[in-house]
Amino acid sequence: MKKHTLSPLAAALATAALALIAAPAAAAQQRSGGEQPPDRAAALAKAQELVDAERPEEALELLEPALRRRPDDSQALLLRSTARFMLGEMEGGREDLDRSLQLDPNQRRAWLNRAALDLAGRDYAAALEAFRRAEALDPRAPDNDLNIGAVLLLQGELRQASERFAEYLDANPRSAEAFYLVATNYAVAGYEALAIEHLRRAVDLDELARLRARTDPNFADLEGNPRFTSLLNVDTYRPPEGAYTASQTFNVPYDPEAGALLDAVVYTLQLAGRPFDPRVEVTDAWAVVRGDLRVKISNTLGSRGLVQVSAPAEAFTPAEWRARTEELFRGIQIRLVTRQRPGAADSGASLRPARTDPRT
Repeated sequence: MKKHTLSPLAAALATAALALIAAPAAAAQQRSGGEQPPDRAAALAKAQELVDAERPEEALELLEPALRRRPDDSQALLLRSTARFMLGEMEGGREDLDRSLQLDPNQRRAWLNRAALDLAGRDYAAALEAFRRAEALDPRAPDNDLNIGAVLLLQGELRQASERFAEYLDANPRSAEAFYLVATNYAVAGYEALAIEHLRRAVDLDELARLRARTDPNFADLEGNPRFTSLLNVDTYRPPEGAYTASQTFNVPYDPEAGALLDAVVYTLQLAGRPFDPRVEVTDAWAVVRGDLRVKISNTLGSRGLVQVSAPAEAFTPAEWRARTEELFRGIQIRLVTRQRPGAADSGASLRPARTDPRT
């Protein structure tokens, strides 16, 4: 299956808009015409479900007969346009989208799609107009300020764009995703200091923003920036008040190249059947493995290996927490001793995760 994706620039700047492409069909129907005949409503809902599941060919199989019966069905045309874009049928998708808007200009989602296409084509004036039309249809929609600010930034209107972003962030002051999206916009537009400032705030709210930024191509131009490098390589996480914490030192130091201590952590978790995020975050000074436990591997000032474990207070009972940490620390020690034995065979598969940060 071919899948059309917008350019990295448009994808970065229109994230909020693109997310609305997969909005529930029922909501779209409520916005553009009230009650629908049951058969038609069911067909559109199923087609939307297929589009959301990235199965555009199957969606088209439902939409084609529906459009033969009602060629001026604006909602069906909008859905078919999305399916066609996913298949790379740009001309046909654009025709369907324009026709859908001509028939019913009150479809906010259609204007968002139109704006995303204009962004991909670098027609920023048209994109701004489409986003303003979407805003007029729903002035309280949370993505209005983000989308319009993004286009203003591309047009070189830094002050106006920053005002829009500030309004967006004021409405989402505890959202790491909101700060991350704003940071991405600034990064793509070349405003490095502003990008790093907002990314730092995103990381403070949720450290997974740092993990995400490591491989996000929209931050590629910041690779040589010392402040960006520092942000990626400093672990500022602190367990929340009341969280469980435990730590233990080992004779084997943390070394990202040799990997013995990190291997022992990963091996122990795998052996015990404990699920964890395969995106292990690895730097020269520390590594973090995240699952129901957050496991940080680093070194003490005396160059001994240090494993620090934390978890939210509601995740375990005190007895379960003791059992889990004892299991982990005991397993790490056994794995390290086993590996140090002369001639010992490595009984595991490829257990040492690759670096997640090619910049360090």
